[in-house]
Amino acid sequence: MKQPILAILLIAFLSLTCYSQSANILKFVPQGYSILELKKGDLNLDSIEDAVLVLDKNGEDSTSTIKNPVKRNLLILIGQPNGIYMLDTQNENAVYYYGFDANFKDAFVGVRIEKGRFTIEHYGGFSKRWGRTTTFEFNPSANDWLLLEDEYSVMDATDQDEPNKVISETKLTNKNFGAIPFGKFNIYEGFEIVPTKLYQKGKR
Repeated sequence: MKQPILAILLIAFLSLTCYSQSANILKFVPQGYSILELKKGDLNLDSIEDAVLVLDKNGEDSTSTIKNPVKRNLLILIGQPNGIYMLDTQNENAVYYYGFDANFKDAFVGVRIEKGRFTIEHYGGFSKRWGRTTTFEFNPSANDWLLLEDEYSVMDATDQDEPNKVISETKLTNKNFGAIPFGKFNIYEGFEIVPTKLYQKGKR
């Protein structure tokens, strides 16, 4: 009789824990917005699980345009010893808006987390495809996530022998752009992506 009771108590505990965690995340989602991406990992090297949350506005697929973009917000949530999350920083210029690429519409691929780092991935284009990976790394001295590298690639989607063959790659590191905190990063500045080629502003 003890085993069924223990099993029921365990299931109830796990259900309550999951509900508590979900509620803890949902409090950061404003009315009219949805969770586009949620990834968890140790972002600030304290061995406590943190989270990267990307929000999109409901109906953005019919309202967001190049002239009137509906921005997406990326939040960094820091896990506390008591299991709750606290908002550390956020940036609405870290993820491309819906419709940024007229051919691909939604160029946002996702977020990857490694210990002390997170990477934002984008992909788009048509016959000429482009990809962009932007990585931030936690700096204990600054107590912030600084831009580590920003990589761009152009691929040929028409090559039958080697689909998505890389035509060109450009990688910038903090040696090129210095110390840029995540909150000050702007994905729309510095480099510009068009459907057929990549170019650095001022060096077309």
